[in-house]
Amino acid sequence: MSEMETSMRDADLSLTQGAIVTGTVVRVEAEAAYVQMDGQGEGQIARSQWSTVSGPALTEMASVGETVRASVLGVADDGTVRLSRKNAVDGATWEQLREQSLQEAIRPVKIISVVKGGMVADVEGLRAFIPASLVDVRFVSDLKPFQGQIVPTVITEVDESERKVILSRRRALELDDARHRGERLGQFQVGQVVSGKVARFTSFGAFVDIGDVDGLLHVSEMGWSRVERPQDILAIGQEIEVKILRIDPENGKLSLSLRETLQNPWVSVHERYKVGDVVSGIVKRLSSFGAFVEVEPGIEGLVHVSQIANRRVAEPSEVLEPGQTVSAKILELRPEDERMSLSMRDAAKTEERKKTSQWVDKQSSAAEPGTTLGDIFGDLFKDKFK
Repeated sequence: MSEMETSMRDADLSLTQGAIVTGTVVRVEAEAAYVQMDGQGEGQIARSQWSTVSGPALTEMASVGETVRASVLGVADDGTVRLSRKNAVDGATWEQLREQSLQEAIRPVKIISVVKGGMVADVEGLRAFIPASLVDVRFVSDLKPFQGQIVPTVITEVDESERKVILSRRRALELDDARHRGERLGQFQVGQVVSGKVARFTSFGAFVDIGDVDGLLHVSEMGWSRVERPQDILAIGQEIEVKILRIDPENGKLSLSLRETLQNPWVSVHERYKVGDVVSGIVKRLSSFGAFVEVEPGIEGLVHVSQIANRRVAEPSEVLEPGQTVSAKILELRPEDERMSLSMRDAAKTEERKKTSQWVDKQSSAAEPGTTLGDIFGDLFKDKFK
């Protein structure tokens, strides 16, 4: 039996070369870290055996109280058990890392160094890289303050053949925020009306801050009338009341409605309009069968293509365009279905009769006594039938 084998047997029969042990770092010096092995005394890990990450001093990498997994190298003449943390990386290690990646488990790591394009950390004795784009939810230009800090990360890529591990602090922050958002969302209920402040705009709506939670106010829920751009009716910092439509605790999402806090204008439409009224409105959009005219915010009526003019119109776009102001007569009003039928043709006839009546009244008041209707309309009829 060799002297090393005898020493290893005397130290502990289970500490054979290559055996994997676990322990806790109890002391860190410039050239070695000392580990209290589980029930097997103390072992020593030299700087060269700590990690594949090169450069930093061991005091910058190892921490007292840290749990490590190490491979036994042997037992020195003085009985010291020599260990290697980086040699303990095996198939089980890679499997564990892959599992953590799939589960998006949050793993705290210590930033060893800041390099071009990102930061370097140590994971189980392996060099792990955090690209600059994955450091935060917003771009960070100076990464130096992170050096030496312990930060939460999620493993996003594991490649055993390349011995590559990619981490993301940004994803860890997003997961933590989602978890806390879920907790905060528990204080709200669907149907509840809450106060909030407009935080920012998007092409499809606005985000409203309602107490450390941003809810989405979709453009379709901003009012009873069609809203093209959120900026047209809202301003950043504006305080508004909104109704909670949906709560999604799993994804930390909240859907809001401003429209539901406002009275539906169709409810009281009979107080303002009746069949036969001639109203003014703005053409909002055209279709192959007619034009939709906004009479007031939230109230739109349809002018069928057959009701646009006295002549035949093949396409509404021949006569009308969005944004144009027109007059139309109400033919039908059905608030229960939120429908209003309009006629520009009949409105034109009504307007013509009104003008004729006004002209007759004017002529009659100006005529001398004894003047007949033939005297008043003679020239008009002559021009009409010649």
